[in-house]
Amino acid sequence: MNNVTVAICAYNAAKYIEETLTCIINQTFQKFDLLIVNDCSTDNTRELIIKFFEKHPRPYNLISFDLNRGIAFGRKYVLENVLSKYVIFIDADDKPYPALVEKLFSKIESDSRLMAVGCYLEYIDRNGAKLGGGLFIGKKTPEEFYKKARNRKLIFMQPTAIIHRETALLAGGICIAGYFEGKPRYQDLCEDLDLWTRMSDFYKEGKAIVVIPEVLCQYRKMEHTTSTNTIGMIIKVRYIKSNLLKRRSGQKEETFVEFFNAITPRQMKKLKRDADAAVMLRNGVFALKKRQIFKAIYSIMSSIWLNPKYIIQKLINNAIRS
Repeated sequence: MNNVTVAICAYNAAKYIEETLTCIINQTFQKFDLLIVNDCSTDNTRELIIKFFEKHPRPYNLISFDLNRGIAFGRKYVLENVLSKYVIFIDADDKPYPALVEKLFSKIESDSRLMAVGCYLEYIDRNGAKLGGGLFIGKKTPEEFYKKARNRKLIFMQPTAIIHRETALLAGGICIAGYFEGKPRYQDLCEDLDLWTRMSDFYKEGKAIVVIPEVLCQYRKMEHTTSTNTIGMIIKVRYIKSNLLKRRSGQKEETFVEFFNAITPRQMKKLKRDADAAVMLRNGVFALKKRQIFKAIYSIMSSIWLNPKYIIQKLINNAIRS
């Protein structure tokens, strides 16, 4: 057994899984266990994985679920069943650069205060072309992290990170209890934000979450996001923040069902409008990157009409998160 497990949770990932696996076998540091969870894919993801390692022999474990469970269930399974000291979750369509595992592992091993280490990510589109943006957020030092955690802030960080497994489990691991049955699976939304924020409670014990300020992975950004998914993420973020404040003040946390059912019709109407504004702004940004000027202007103006304050709030939030 190695000190690190690289885990990939895949569902209908046939289009990209071979690219991701190629990046994995090209890592400069190879002393890690590789676990792939096939979440009951209906395409040929499983067959492609098997064929890939027939051509490129490397030890790996492949687990296939009989039912589709979602990303949160898959990652919870990994955290609770592997035995390694650390876990790195990589999406089935990500493209890690060769030094990703080596640099994340080296960083977290260098300081006993660290319980998770992330890195910067750059966006690529569905065809692998760079989009000219990325995720460049997170605190670079434990001291910066302590200040943020002490002020009861949400911990926004990239999903591609190395995690001290036992600490993550002590924080509750990946939570899937207390949610509605069926879809939409709210437990699958912002599950990394939920984990980072609960782990941040350990700042009182001198533990920290930091990022390496270097692009070590390409993150595939799909163009089409529905307002339904966006409103789900907005609600989930508010739920995570609400429970953060409750924990820090010694109150009992709510389940997601309890939190959701307490949202008034008036509040829900505003949330839906905010979600539509977010989607239109996102569409406008994508259109700009493709030099579709008229579409970009229409989308951005629609976002402003739906919520004039949204763009300003977005810029402020991004500045705070960085």
